[in-house]
Parts: sequence; structure tokens; C-alpha cells
Amino acid sequence: MISFRWILSILGTPFLWRPCIPLVRPKRLEWNPSLSPQTVQIKGHTIFYVVKGEGEPLLMIHGFGAGLWVWEKQIEVLSRFYRVYALDLIGHGFSDRPRIDYKPETYFHFLKDFMEGVGLKRATLIGNSMGGGIAWAMAVLFPEQVHRLILIDCAPPDVLDQVKNDSFKTLEAIIDIPFLPRLVIAGRNKDSIKQVLKECIFNIQLVTPEIVNRQYQISRIKGTTWVLYSTFKNGKGAEGMQYSLSTIRHPTLLIWGEKDLIFPPSLGENLHRAIKGSTFHIIKGSGHIPMWENPEETNRVILSFLKLDEGTLFSAFESI
Repeated sequence: MISFRWILSILGTPFLWRPCIPLVRPKRLEWNPSLSPQTVQIKGHTIFYVVKGEGEPLLMIHGFGAGLWVWEKQIEVLSRFYRVYALDLIGHGFSDRPRIDYKPETYFHFLKDFMEGVGLKRATLIGNSMGGGIAWAMAVLFPEQVHRLILIDCAPPDVLDQVKNDSFKTLEAIIDIPFLPRLVIAGRNKDSIKQVLKECIFNIQLVTPEIVNRQYQISRIKGTTWVLYSTFKNGKGAEGMQYSLSTIRHPTLLIWGEKDLIFPPSLGENLHRAIKGSTFHIIKGSGHIPMWENPEETNRVILSFLKLDEGTLFSAFESI
């Protein structure tokens, strides 16, 4: 079902188009100047990432169209106990956007190559949305490279059948119409970015002009339209892995926002039942990115799962 608001958005697309901007990688991140951005070459493509802390590695993977900024409220806390990596996936954030087919397996093999490229033989994978889907697929396809899984409002194998929000349902409805989906994606402006963020964040007071602009700027980078279109167009490519979830034997935590409009909690419960021995935790009053919207509770749950003792856990938060 296409909502009236999104019909108007489609009709207005030719008038909303803005020129793309070149990819310029920042030397510092405004939301955390203490981080030193790094790059690594993966199959000839430059990938942008940050790393902080020492100890057992954690690798954080963002979702569709987003960037590593969604982990801004985890990096400092988790890096006090672990070596934390957060990357911009290929085609996203400040990483290269090659004109390739962005199939699910493209992302699965890319992450494997990224881990090898930065010297990670094995890591705990923490993924949100599409990033969570990439994480569980890694556990299925390359189990030796995965220590544990933390899946936050993650994508299921049948992702296009499960999305519930207006913007994704609209894109799904028009995806096979020649040229139209790319025009719609190319027509993104700050208002449309704001509407998508409001679908992701329950407390809309958190959708500030600063956050809208942060996401808007990476969405304007040349090549982004193709990446998002190709990723969505190929979204059904993981459906064949539906029954592979039951083969996962890694310790797994599923975290879900109670008010997620994209993947409702019932989907998380289904994944919880499919992954044997997994733990399921609801974050109340939170949407699709609870680690950003309710970071304190999310961080507590993550650290608890990673088996830190309570004394260390509480001292971490007292010093923030």
C-alpha cells in the first residue's frame, strides 16, 4: 500500500532533484573528534572506518543507506573494554561507491574481505537493520570468523516481505517500473530524509536539523542513488537463507525497539525462535535504531551479554 504522502513525494520528484556532490572523506568526525578516521583498500575500493580501544574485537555494521555515525553512542563506552571497529559499508557513508550489483552476497563477501583487510581473524559482530542481516549471514557462511552475534532490529532473509514502513513499501511497489525508483531516490531532499528518520526513531524530538543534515549529506554523494536502488532491487536475494538461521550456533543476542515501524518486534521474536539458544531483549519506547535512541539501556544489555561483571559495568556508566 502506497500512502498519499509518498504519492505526492513521487509526483514532486522532478522538482526536488539536487546535484550530487563528490565524495570527500573527513579527516575528523564532528560527532566524535577523538576518533581518527582510517581507510583500507578492499578489492581496489577505499573503505572508511574507525577503530578504538584494546582487547577482544567488536565489529559494528550499520544498515541500509546509513553510515557508521549510527554507532556514535556505543563507540566510546564499548571501547573501554574492547577493540571496537565501525565501518561504512561499501557504497555507503564515506566509502567508495563502485557501480556494481549490490546483491546480498556482495555485502556478505565484502565484510569477510574487510575483516581480512584489517587483520580480524574473528570478531563479535554487532549489526543494525541490514547490517544485522549481514552479520547473521556471516555466521552462516563463514562461521569461523564470527565469535558472537548482536542483532539489533535486524533484517530477515525475506526482508522485502517484512518491511512495514511507508517509504520502503512505496519503493517496493514501484521498484520494477523503469527509471521511476531511481528518480525517487535521486529526488531525496532534507524533508524526505527527515520523514525516513521519523520512521526509524520513535522519539521524533531527536530528529534534529543536525541529524537530518548529517544523513542528507551522505545521501547526496555521487553514486548513492545507484547503490540504494541496486541494493533494494536485489533485496530478495537472501530469501533462500530462511532455513539457514537454525544452523547458527554462535551465542546470539537480539535487541529490538518496541516501537519499530520497519521491522515490528514480532519479527524479532520469530528470529529469536529460529536461532537456537538466542536471547531476546525489547527496548521500550524506541524505534528501529534503539542503540542511538536509547543508548544507555542498549549499552547495558550489550555489555551484560558480553559477560562483563556488574561492578565494571556500572563503573563504565558512572564515568560517562
